[in-house]
Order: sequence, then structure tokens, then C-alpha cells
Amino acid sequence: MKLARVSKLVLLLCLFSSTRLHSQYILNGAAQQVSCNCYTLTPPQNTKSGSVWNGTKISLANPFDFWFKVFLGCDDNGADGIVFILQPISTSVGTTGEGMGFQGVVPSIGIALDTYQNGNQNDPSYDHISIQKNGLVNHTTDLAGPVPASTTSNNIEDCQWHKLRISWDPATRWLRAYFDGVLRVETQIDLIAGIFNNDPNVYWGFTGATGGSVNLQQFCTALDPDFSTSIAGNNGCVGQSISMTNQSESFAPIATYNWDFGDGTTSTDPSPPPHVYTDPGPYNVHLHVTGLDGCSHDTLKILRIGAIPAASLEVADTCFAHTPRMSFAPPAYGLEHSWQLDGGAPVSSPPTLAQLPAGPHRLELIATSLYNCGAPATATANFIIKPLPTFDAVTQQNCLDFGFAATQRDPVPGITGWTWDFGDGVRTALASTSHHYPRYGDYTARLWAMGDNGCSSDTAQVPIHIGNPNVFAGNDTVVITGYPAQLHATGTGDFLWSPPDGLSDPRIANPVVTVDHDREFYVMLTTDEGCVGRDTVVVRAIKGPAIYVPTAFTPNGDGLNDLLMPVYVGMKKLEQFSVYNRWGQRVFTTTDMRRGWDGRTEQKTSGSATYIWLIRAVNYLDQPVLLKGTVILIH
Repeated sequence: MKLARVSKLVLLLCLFSSTRLHSQYILNGAAQQVSCNCYTLTPPQNTKSGSVWNGTKISLANPFDFWFKVFLGCDDNGADGIVFILQPISTSVGTTGEGMGFQGVVPSIGIALDTYQNGNQNDPSYDHISIQKNGLVNHTTDLAGPVPASTTSNNIEDCQWHKLRISWDPATRWLRAYFDGVLRVETQIDLIAGIFNNDPNVYWGFTGATGGSVNLQQFCTALDPDFSTSIAGNNGCVGQSISMTNQSESFAPIATYNWDFGDGTTSTDPSPPPHVYTDPGPYNVHLHVTGLDGCSHDTLKILRIGAIPAASLEVADTCFAHTPRMSFAPPAYGLEHSWQLDGGAPVSSPPTLAQLPAGPHRLELIATSLYNCGAPATATANFIIKPLPTFDAVTQQNCLDFGFAATQRDPVPGITGWTWDFGDGVRTALASTSHHYPRYGDYTARLWAMGDNGCSSDTAQVPIHIGNPNVFAGNDTVVITGYPAQLHATGTGDFLWSPPDGLSDPRIANPVVTVDHDREFYVMLTTDEGCVGRDTVVVRAIKGPAIYVPTAFTPNGDGLNDLLMPVYVGMKKLEQFSVYNRWGQRVFTTTDMRRGWDGRTEQKTSGSATYIWLIRAVNYLDQPVLLKGTVILIH
């Protein structure tokens, strides 16, 4: 036993501070009922004692096999322990401290779980169990023990519940105690004659005590529903006969059993008949038991019932670049799927069948049981990715007129139909054809073909560009006789001026012209697409440098005579062209021979009036030129 730090007063009989009756159990001192079949003997407080007694005596002329659960606390340095006691005296006996409520109780038999080392009682250092008599707690008088209470640890104050089983057989006179299912102490003794003076009727109960050290000490009359199944790991198969074996442990006989097999069926038999599940899935199997004292407990086990392996698979033929249509049954409970495409490595998810090459293919689906419910099942689907028609397309262009031609490249598959879409709303079913576009611009022609295997080809796109042959030969111009001047044609393509005489190069946009009389030139523009445009320009020849200024202009936006634009002939440089109103205010000025006045003043249209202009320039002879005059603005 363990040495408690309190007075070692030994009481043969001790009336606890209070006595309470709970069903057939009588509680004394610090004892408290925790649940229907569980009790606290001592709270973790100093100098406390408690006892719980069954209020009805039992006869030792009959055998018993009592099952309990005990809790010795969480403090390895705590105190003091608990004792299972048989005694005929009273339901209110017990002491505090190292006696654990057993010391001094005569006559009695105690099976002690001692958790504190009291040197004066010859206690070993480990938590121990022993069989003692007549309230004698010194181990020199033990009937059996002391030995370690547990075979796995010297400490049973470990915050864990442990099983305590006590049995008595009057025929063989063996009294035995088991801890966590292992026999720990036993003695062969005539309890009725040798201990209880030929009185077979005794009370049984538990006592516990604390002194200077404390622990929470509890016990329960065992009521632990449990069962095992005939399937390993509780994993079975559809259609399998499954036995469920009751392994419940109870202090007293169990009054009722209630089985719920999780599939809508139940049983009240302690050992129900074998059960067969017809559908795969997880099943929650409950066993609910009720003791003779009305207490009840429930336990749950999950049975995983797997399907028998089965597999189905279909894959449809399709055209290249399309994803084949695939159908298969999803895996049933307890099955896993693996896939093999064209003999490749197995994968756990359905493979992606997009972008498979043209030709035959093979897909296998293997369904495997997770619970050994049969051999794997395999489904195989053979399918074909059909090739697309292939072709070459060429075009020939002459401005707005095109020739389109398509030829088959690969004879497999054969082509049964063609479609040209010219991009301007017109289509044709001919492989080779011609087409006239209604206007210049950019188009996209498209071509596709239908194969004799039902597959449509990819769409070929042919960009079409028809450039506008707009050409402008430039404004009519005045040049000095025999003096070189430059023409200015605009457009995109190849230029050709005619007649070529008098021109520096008739094949460029801006040739230099030299004339001694008035001439008309025309320019022809040919685009890359073969489209042709034409325009003309008049070149007038005069003698000597000159500047010509209109006497009137009409800036009304009709495109005719909208600008006051002097004509500079033989001028090398314009130093000033300015326009003034009648008050001498300047309304326009420039040094650019290509600019003229549009009749606006400060972004506003000027009214009809007479304006004065001034021109200062330098001619090709490097002679200064100064001219003044008037012009009439007419609206």
C-alpha cells in the first residue's frame, strides 16, 4: 500500500457522512453516481472516502463472475486506491487514507488495487493487486499477491479505464481476479467457513479513499456491448453469409439485445442468424444492450460490403480530331477501375481520347474488388479513328476574276463532295471553278471536303486580296518652257506614263518632265492582282518665271475653286504669301507653295469682300519676286 500523508487512524466501522440509495446500490461518503452504471468513489480531494454497495446480499454458495471497469485517476503520485470487498456487516463501512475503506472491516475479503506506496504496509513500488482478508492491509498477511496490477505497465493511474473481472467458484473454492483480461491473483479458500463463520450471505461493493495525496477514482458495473464478424476487417461481399458473434461483457446477465444491421432489418437474438447483404455499400451495424438494472449501452461497427467485379464499356468510331463517344458503368461500391489504352500503362481515371491518331485503337476497363469479392472483370472496346480527307488548293487571279482548283492528296478516304466558300456569300460544290468578285477588297475563301467514310476534312483558308487600282496623275500644272519640272502621281502598283518623250523615266510615279509646248500625259497603274487604272494630267508651257493669282474664289465646299491658290511657275522659294482684309489685318500667311487660303479667319468663314494679297518669292534665276494684288471672296 502507499503512505498517505494523514493520520493512520484505523476504524473498524465507519459511518459515512451521508447515505444515498440509487436503485439497488447504496452510496456513502464522497461517492457519486456518474451515469446509470458508473460511480465516483473519491473526487481528487484530500482525505475523502466513498463506498458503493449493492443493497442485496449474494450467496457465496453460488458462483459469480463479476465484470467491472475501473478508473484509478491521472496522477501517478496520487492516492490511494480502491478495493472490491465482500462483507456481511453493513452497507456503510469504510475508512480514509491508506486503508482505502477496507482496513479494519471484519470479517471481509478484499481485492485491492493499491496505487500508493506505504512503506509501513510493505507496499511494493509499483501499482499492485492483492487478495486480503479481515481488513488487514499489511501485505505480510495477503492471501495472494501483491503483484503488478497490469502486465504492461507499473502505473495504472494513467487516465485510462481498465477491466477488472472477479470470479468465485464454490465447488472448487477458487477466488480469482483478472486485470485487463489477464489473471493476476488467485487463492483457493473456503470463504463461507473460513472467513464468514458459515454465513454464505454477504454484501459486495467497492470502497476507495484519499489522504494527503489524491486521485479521481471510479468504477462501473460492466455493460460493454461488442461483437465480431466472420469477415476480415469487417469487409465483405454482396451475397456473402456473414455471422455476427456477440462478445458483449456485462456485470450481470444482459436483459435485451437489439441488433440493427443497417439495411432495414433487425434482430433481438443474442446470437442472430447469419446475415446476407444484397446491395453493395457501407452499413452501420448497431448492437444495443440493456442490463437487468435497466442500464443500456450501444456500439457501432461499419461493415463495408463490396460489389462483385463487373465491367462494361463501349467506344464509338469517330473522325480524327474528334473525341470518341464513350460509355461505361461507374464503379460500384468496393470496386476500383483501371484503364489501358492501346496496351499502355494502366491509369486510374478514364483516359482522354481526343487527338488520337487515325487508325484502330483498343481500350480496356478492368474492375477490381477492394474486398476480394471475386476475380477482376475486364471489358474491351475496339474502335477506329477515321482519317480526314486531304487535298491541295490553288488559285489563279486576274484582278476581280479568280480561278479555284482543288485536288485530292491521299486516296484514303475517297472524297465524295467539295465545298468552296468564296467569302462574299457565294458557294459552289465544284472542286475546280472560277469566280468574279464584285468589288475590290479583302476576302477569305474556304474549302472543305467530305470523305466517303463520313468524315469532313479540315477547312483550308485562302486569303484573297484585290487591290484598288486608283491612280491620280496629279493636278494640271504650268512649267517654264525647256525648264525641268516634276510630275506627282499617286497609287499602289506599277506605273507607266505615255507618251514617254519628254519624261525622265516613264515607269516611275514621279518622273521629271521637260516640254517646249503644252502637253497632255496619261499614266496607267497596274496592281499586283492585275487590276488597271488610268488618269491624265495637262502640262502647260510658258516662257520665263511667273506667278498666277486668281482674281476671285468661292470657298463654298463644292470642290470647285474653293482655295485661293497661286500658281508658281519657275519659283525656287516662297518667302511669303499673305492675305489682308480691308483694315490691313492679316488673315492668312504661308511659306509653302502647296498651301492656299480657304477663306476662313480664326476658324470662322469670312464674309464676301475684297482682300489684298502679297507674295514674296525667289525664282529659279535667284531673282527676288514681289507681287501685290486683290482678290474677291464670293459666297
